[in-house]
Amino acid sequence: MEFSVQHQPVFSTVEFNLDAEESIVAQPNSMLTMTAGIQIKATVGRGNKPGWMSGFSSLLGGESFFTASFSAKSDGQTVTLAPDSYGDIVVIDLKDAGGFYLTRGSYLANTGDCELKTKYGGLKGVMSKKGLFLLHAAGDGTVFCQSYGAVVDVTLDEGEVFFVDNRFVVAFSDTIQYQLVKATDSVKDSLMSGEGLVNRYTGPGRLIYQTRSKPGSGMLGYLVDAVT
Repeated sequence: MEFSVQHQPVFSTVEFNLDAEESIVAQPNSMLTMTAGIQIKATVGRGNKPGWMSGFSSLLGGESFFTASFSAKSDGQTVTLAPDSYGDIVVIDLKDAGGFYLTRGSYLANTGDCELKTKYGGLKGVMSKKGLFLLHAAGDGTVFCQSYGAVVDVTLDEGEVFFVDNRFVVAFSDTIQYQLVKATDSVKDSLMSGEGLVNRYTGPGRLIYQTRSKPGSGMLGYLVDAVT
């Protein structure tokens, strides 16, 4: 299987070239084009153990209850995926990079042997607007993430600290420690500057963030996002 990310950095798509019996798993409604030799199958949940529990777990992580599988019935087939965000596509090779946490809504697709599980993020996940749960990806496959805007990829050394506004994080290595903190030492300055709370990431590992945040959906939308 081969793939290429096209039309970067803001209106990116990813095209897969599949031979017989090769397949990809993706978010529903993400297919842009495909050839006639592609078979689509809907599955509840995601990962190595799909099913109802996996589907509900995906909902908690901000993803869809269903996933779509695109399989090639013969050689030389293509599938093109387009995210629902006006942004770039991040490619994470788990075999080389190790485990990753994906923030709410960033998952687009995966290929190969990937274990995708929803992990509890605790109160700091709620306060950082990332929800109570994060999607953890591990294995030997490849994960594709969607972003809003362009993507910045930072590698943190052991003990190196980096701050990112909560709304902009796409994914980060599971070796990175993160903590929700005030933007400044002063509560007044944090609030009056409009920065409020930010995430402090401590290496080692890879941190990926986007250059724009999706428009807010008001207080009700925030509350719904926070508890799911």
